[in-house]
Amino acid sequence: MDKNKIALGTAQFGMDYGINNKKGKISKGEVFEILNESLQCNIDVLDTAYAYKESESLIGQFIGKSKKTGFKVISKLPECDPQEVRSIFDSSVKRLSVDALYGYMIHNFQHYVQNPEVWNILKELKSEGKIKKIGMSLYFLQELEHILKNRIDIDIIQVPYSIFDQRFEQYFSELKNNGVEIHVRSVFLQGLVFKDPSELGGYFTKIKKKIADLNSLSAKLNIPLVALCLDFAILNRFVDRVVVGVDGMENFKEIISSPNYLTDVENILPKLYHFREDDEDTILPINWKVNTE
Repeated sequence: MDKNKIALGTAQFGMDYGINNKKGKISKGEVFEILNESLQCNIDVLDTAYAYKESESLIGQFIGKSKKTGFKVISKLPECDPQEVRSIFDSSVKRLSVDALYGYMIHNFQHYVQNPEVWNILKELKSEGKIKKIGMSLYFLQELEHILKNRIDIDIIQVPYSIFDQRFEQYFSELKNNGVEIHVRSVFLQGLVFKDPSELGGYFTKIKKKIADLNSLSAKLNIPLVALCLDFAILNRFVDRVVVGVDGMENFKEIISSPNYLTDVENILPKLYHFREDDEDTILPINWKVNTE
């Protein structure tokens, strides 16, 4: 269990992203530096999306310029009419400077529910050798339960999972038994864990004390907060990849040094499981009804 479980999230390559992001979108030069360093560190999975603005294009420029094809690229289909799926997919592949994608996911589960034929088109693209694995990016437990109940044959899935958000873990073993590749995201709750707990407003009352306690544990054990959060997910034996975004090279170095603390974090896993929070208005950024600046 090491850096090979880390997948590089690239939302910040194309847009401002995250509640604790003070730097905004990453510059092209720094993006290239991060991508180059990722390959050096054996981080070979890139997670992007059509919706991440210039993210796909920047990745494509790096791949085209460097001729480095060591990345497994995963992108996501935005909401669209079924007849637009192929053209959107083709534009993503073209922007990424690749011939095929390792993974392609439906970005919004409701898009699939309202347009189930979209899934059939993804299956066609897979059978044509243009995608290795097709799947879905989820937010809510009922979405996964719908997939399992209806036996939708997914190859890959991406769900939120963190010290605080443990909702999906109950289904990890079943997914693995079905041969599904499990990717998890939001290990830092989009940066909420790095906010000063005393500055968090009333909206975050339910999690404020837990974030303060996690900070205290980090200080007491001399384990960086980044490592506590990231290694918690890496240590889950069912998780194949942990998708982590970065806001620059300095942050990237913090991320890649986190697995050095795996043994220390493993020793306190029972304590970390007690930080679980099930209130979806608190743990799901898409539910936040406050100005998070």
